[in-house]
Amino acid sequence: MKKRSAIIIGFIIAVIRFLWVQDKKIVTSFHTFKSDRVSSSFDGFRMTQVSDFHNMYIGKDARILLKKVRETKPDVILVTGDVIDRRTPNEMRSLKFLQDLTEIAPTYYVTGNHEAYYRKFEDFYRKVLMTDVTSVCENDAYVYRGDDYIKISGVHDVRVFGDDTNLNLYDEYALYLEDRLSEIEDKLTVLLAHRPDLIHMYSEYDVDMIFSGHAHGGQFRVPFIGGLYAPDQGVLPKYTEGVHEMNGSKMYISRGLGNSRFPWRLFNKPELVVVDLKREV
Repeated sequence: MKKRSAIIIGFIIAVIRFLWVQDKKIVTSFHTFKSDRVSSSFDGFRMTQVSDFHNMYIGKDARILLKKVRETKPDVILVTGDVIDRRTPNEMRSLKFLQDLTEIAPTYYVTGNHEAYYRKFEDFYRKVLMTDVTSVCENDAYVYRGDDYIKISGVHDVRVFGDDTNLNLYDEYALYLEDRLSEIEDKLTVLLAHRPDLIHMYSEYDVDMIFSGHAHGGQFRVPFIGGLYAPDQGVLPKYTEGVHEMNGSKMYISRGLGNSRFPWRLFNKPELVVVDLKREV
């Protein structure tokens, strides 16, 4: 009986440890964006993407996550929404995390659906603007090296404009995108946009790179199949991780860091995405 109890306890401990590793062990995915649109000034420039933090606890003051970000040695950090979780908001933790990121590298931010659905959205967004993070939801940012620069643009999540009771939601969002993205510049343009399923809308404009999150990697991933479910995409979603291309725009999707409605991940560890720019002659 004692031996059987020990086996059961050992099995339970092993399962808990496995789920903890799946949920908390952060991995870093490295990519290279090669293009003749990359100028010699930005050859080797590194961008680290942080997405779907969901005010997660991963060490006091997120020190474990911050250490992982710091180890990537980014030139800029790109935060692609859902820095809070609307069901269990912890504004102080999320705002401190954003501010701490800026001590590593210049940090650029756009909203996600959880900010949009948060009942104190306007107040929280105002607090974000009071940090040293640069929001690119309304205005573009320019990163210079000498006289050369790249443009970092961004858009609010569509849910900022309403929920599904707004029958004109996507028409209004299309107008917003037209206003934000129609100005064309002959420079490399990076777009931060929370949800990847709208790539067909983003790629209508002259953006070279798109950084998105939202899908949480499909939450549970099955070998040879991929993610099982993602919000706004449903079962067996297409856009959950990795690199996708449409209309000449290349989209990088982070599996994100924290969780929301689903309390754990499976074969889908939290992810930082790193992209190096490479000049292609």
